[in-house]
Amino acid sequence: MTYTPTWTNANAQGRLDAGAHFVRDDDAAEQADAVNRRRRLVYLVGQDFSSQIGPGKTVRAATIANQSPPPFKNFRDAIADDILEPATGGLGGSPATPAGMDWLWPVAGADENKILVAANVGGGEVGLFAKLNGGSDWTDPALTGGQSAIRAVQFNELRQAVEWTRRGRWRLPIYLPGGIFSMMPNTSWIGDSVANNGTDELRSVGFVLARTTDSPPRGLTNVTTRSTTKIELTADTTCQVWIYHCLRTIDFADPPTWNEYDPSASTPWASPGGSGAGDANYIGVMNLTANVAGQLSNAALTNAVQAMIDGSEQNFLVRRSDTGPETIGISGELTIEFDLDTPPN
Repeated sequence: MTYTPTWTNANAQGRLDAGAHFVRDDDAAEQADAVNRRRRLVYLVGQDFSSQIGPGKTVRAATIANQSPPPFKNFRDAIADDILEPATGGLGGSPATPAGMDWLWPVAGADENKILVAANVGGGEVGLFAKLNGGSDWTDPALTGGQSAIRAVQFNELRQAVEWTRRGRWRLPIYLPGGIFSMMPNTSWIGDSVANNGTDELRSVGFVLARTTDSPPRGLTNVTTRSTTKIELTADTTCQVWIYHCLRTIDFADPPTWNEYDPSASTPWASPGGSGAGDANYIGVMNLTANVAGQLSNAALTNAVQAMIDGSEQNFLVRRSDTGPETIGISGELTIEFDLDTPPN
């Protein structure tokens, strides 16, 4: 779906015209929704703006003036600090999730896909304010709640800023805690490793956290995965591996076995080892050199990640496809590049 923002009180370009449009409570409410959408995308909870906006209220200068939480953080700080340069590792884990979150410049041209930052612009980056107004800060940066007048330009800059934060690149560790072993078909095994000696095989089953189970979820929702999405695996021994999107619901506190994906309910895989029809969809093959990260990016991965974002299981299965005597340690990372869908803004 193409990103097409809609602002209720606006000209044909989606902006407020000074002298033609009054800044309304609806404008603040739409801005709050847009900010909260992006807060959830970077794994934050939505911000409660109810003390500043609501039915029958006028827009307060504090809504875009200098405020600090609690109970409320203003639109400007939320965009420039929490959203544009978000804190990583908020969901924990080892390594921590998310490993990285960058917003990318979405406009075609020489700067397309450079990292969008608020300040301290470096190589491969573009500055929000340089694009916004040719400066280094918001127009009218020093506002005082209850005193400063609200101007059209202030809301126009906020609208433009959220419209530009619509393309992202999230890096997520792939956790591989579950091992399924043909030699011990009814016993859970250690993950983070694969083996295949031609007779018996050890496979790893794991997951990413592209979105949470909160309501509404935090993380990636209502986005379209880009074809530049990639998976990266590193093995400690040269080998060849097959990668699958595991479709089964896995409880990693009660890990799967070679025969059953849910041992607590005695629920079998369609095919022992978890690669049968209905168990997993094949993504691709990777030829890995020892201790060198290998990458895979293809349509099957893009489709699998899109399915995960849209509600499918966020699980992977990795198996060694060549044979040899070694048990091989393996680790991975998923880089998701995406564009926001609309609605909402």
